[in-house]
Amino acid sequence: MFGRLAAGLIVIGLAIGVWLLWPGNDGTPVTSTMPTETTVSSSSEPAITTTTPPPGSTTDSDTVEVIDTVEEAEELLRNLWFGWFEGIYLEDEERIKEVVASQNQLDAAVAAFGVMTFDFPPTPEGIVLTEIEILRADSECTAVWAKLEVTFRAATTEGVHLLRIFQGTWHMVNLWQLRGDLWSQDCAAQLEPLS
Repeated sequence: MFGRLAAGLIVIGLAIGVWLLWPGNDGTPVTSTMPTETTVSSSSEPAITTTTPPPGSTTDSDTVEVIDTVEEAEELLRNLWFGWFEGIYLEDEERIKEVVASQNQLDAAVAAFGVMTFDFPPTPEGIVLTEIEILRADSECTAVWAKLEVTFRAATTEGVHLLRIFQGTWHMVNLWQLRGDLWSQDCAAQLEPLS
């Protein structure tokens, strides 16, 4: 009996040690940006800088529903990506703020103003999502694997679309090229207000 208890404690200790040695767990902030072209981020250093809400305050997740179905995930992703591209097309920083959840993403979108090319103006119908699989869905974080085709730019990419609750609604946090669990660090980070 004592041997099993000792073995269990050793396994827990090893798991904690691995977690502490994992990239990004050293307390230093790591930044990420949304892609502005057809490629996606494959950086091994995800996450976003954070602020902590005051004790006893309610979180944005208190008013947002969990994404339960592929159809809900598809509709949400279509709306967010449309907002992203429409904001860049119109060079409208406020429109971008409606769909992104970090200053880095906002800055990346603004940097694409006048640079990103479009074959025709963005439309929701121009956002085509296929091969959708929900990898995580709870009141704090949604991770969806999907292939994204943007017909008004003739561009296609696939990856893990990471969404978080920000200012009371779901916002885009990142797009990860691989299915691996590095995107889970984005789920654990708290988000800063946009300036």
